[in-house]
Amino acid sequence: MGSTRLPKKVLMEVVEGYSILGYLLKRLSSGKQADKIIVATTTNNKDDELEEWVKDSGYHYFRGSEADCLDRFYQVIERYGIDIVVRITSDCPLIIPEVVDEMIKYYLNNSTKIDYLSNRQFTNFPEGMDVEIFSREILEDAARNAAKQKEREHINYFFLDRPSQYRIRYYNHNLGVDYSRFKLSVDTHQELEQIRSFFKEKGLPFQFTFKELINVLIK
Repeated sequence: MGSTRLPKKVLMEVVEGYSILGYLLKRLSSGKQADKIIVATTTNNKDDELEEWVKDSGYHYFRGSEADCLDRFYQVIERYGIDIVVRITSDCPLIIPEVVDEMIKYYLNNSTKIDYLSNRQFTNFPEGMDVEIFSREILEDAARNAAKQKEREHINYFFLDRPSQYRIRYYNHNLGVDYSRFKLSVDTHQELEQIRSFFKEKGLPFQFTFKELINVLIK
């Protein structure tokens, strides 16, 4: 809720009847591989409204440190007894549940070879379809040993900065085209209007596939 460029953006309407966060959670709920959806927010009083919305909507939630994001996520896995974390940020309303499921299955099938799996960096996905998957063990390791401010502010910085220590893998889609030039996360009002236009003017259905989204992007 504390976004400087677009305050309270996650509760702004993105498609009729749904906020950015509401739409994201609705879509993620149709996924088949994740056991729980937990909204991890901060103890800043700016997030009181968000807490009320999450409670009213029936989702799990946790409030922790605003500055120490790493500790916040560590407290989440402790509270809920989580072994594998699938991290998705709330400014990415166009996440594809099928992609999340595919990545979870890939991670589980290769868990002895992978510590961290992501489609964020160095992949052919559009920016804003970001999924990160990692084990409880490496999050605990980071929470115990991260000392730099940047390592505490960003939960993945500690292990991404140590590629020789952790087995990091990047996941690509199989459509054969690089779509990383497209930005689909919402940081500004202009970007929010762009996402709204996908539904209002370009005919993107409420429940869409990755191919349907790509067709809208390249029109």
